[in-house]
Amino acid sequence: MAIMSLEETVLDRISPDPKHRRFVNGVVSDLVQKVEGDIRERGLDLEVRLVGSVAKDTYLRNPDVDLFIMFPTATSRKDLENVGLAIGRSVLGGEERYAEHPYIHGEFGGLEVDLVPCYRIASPLGLMSAVDRTPFHTEYVKNHVSEKQKAEIRLLKQFTKGIGVYGAEAKTQGFSGYLIELLILRYGDFRTVLKEASRWRYGQTLHLAEHSKDKIDSPLIFYDPVDPKRNVSSALSLDSFSLFVHACGEYLKKEDIRFFFPKAGKALDMRTIKNELRSRGTKVIVVEFRRPKIIDDDLYPQIRKTLEGLKALLEANDFVVIDKTFLVGDKVRFVLELQSDVLPKCRRHQGPPVWIDNAEEFLAKWKGKGIRRPFIDKGRWIVIAERECTRATDMIRGQVGSMALGSDFRGKKGFRVIEHEVVLTRGYKETLTGLLEKRKPWER
Repeated sequence: MAIMSLEETVLDRISPDPKHRRFVNGVVSDLVQKVEGDIRERGLDLEVRLVGSVAKDTYLRNPDVDLFIMFPTATSRKDLENVGLAIGRSVLGGEERYAEHPYIHGEFGGLEVDLVPCYRIASPLGLMSAVDRTPFHTEYVKNHVSEKQKAEIRLLKQFTKGIGVYGAEAKTQGFSGYLIELLILRYGDFRTVLKEASRWRYGQTLHLAEHSKDKIDSPLIFYDPVDPKRNVSSALSLDSFSLFVHACGEYLKKEDIRFFFPKAGKALDMRTIKNELRSRGTKVIVVEFRRPKIIDDDLYPQIRKTLEGLKALLEANDFVVIDKTFLVGDKVRFVLELQSDVLPKCRRHQGPPVWIDNAEEFLAKWKGKGIRRPFIDKGRWIVIAERECTRATDMIRGQVGSMALGSDFRGKKGFRVIEHEVVLTRGYKETLTGLLEKRKPWER
């Protein structure tokens, strides 16, 4: 018996076998019949269309099913949303989620399902909502992908899953399934994608068809072959792009199954955490908020904005932020590692050159306020000023209302700041592990 290569072994684990295909096909068939039956009972003329990876046969085992309900273009947006949601609730129960407009997510026959209303448009150039182009994406891939390339797509999907950059949703800011399919269509196979991607630089531009010449500022630009002005990779963050480039190079140097199936991460023990922070000589503070009751695609952009707002406040007041991260659970915890969490009472404040017109205004403003009288250093007025606040935790507590935070994090409700010593004694293992554990998924 021939020994399988690592990639053949991965494919054997992730590809649907005949039994699984029959299961998925049966669930989809039953689901379509149920949706179409509900539509008939309502006396509506709507089309039901299977889209996404199941329709394209590029799915991994246990896929999500994407089923679109296509409305005539004369339908108002309000009717599209109300009727679409009513059908979804009738068929799936489930929960309401939101893209550009709401849809229903639920479970049917053992598979997760998104039931999404959209407009039945003649061309993607006539979009009435962002999801209207999805059926065109499905048809493009079905018409251009070969049977062999479907396996290559599955490998690349699992690779991005393994390294933690699969999915264009706000939580991940990674590679969508459609982007992965286009990369295989562009380069031909999994290994060629990795070889080329390991040499990518910021602003790498790719296309499969005629496209817009408009300049786009993005780590990766891949023009959508069905919508030539759209960048398919617009959701990809700089960090996810960079991690993918690095991982591609590392895998080509030394293949490892952990690139596809990494070991689960474990929290560091508190002794290790304390020793690490002691050796670094830094301080950590945790800022904790009650988790807002909003969907992830709204939550994560606000979390990132809030974390940047905390960092900006501290740096504007002379604290040096070494590192930062966040952890989402029942609460949202922001972790900031500081060079020091307490500053001296005094700070050096540089004024204007002695000879300019507003130098006198500067002296008048600081008269009697500095610890020393203003003095001249290299032609400029200098004041040794007193800080109003010297502790990072007090700074945040006092200015939380004025910081640039996500809209659902503003105000002090459900908010608290936890000092370094308390963080180390309260067992914030998972929170601090997120800050200190820098191993890549395949290095665990």
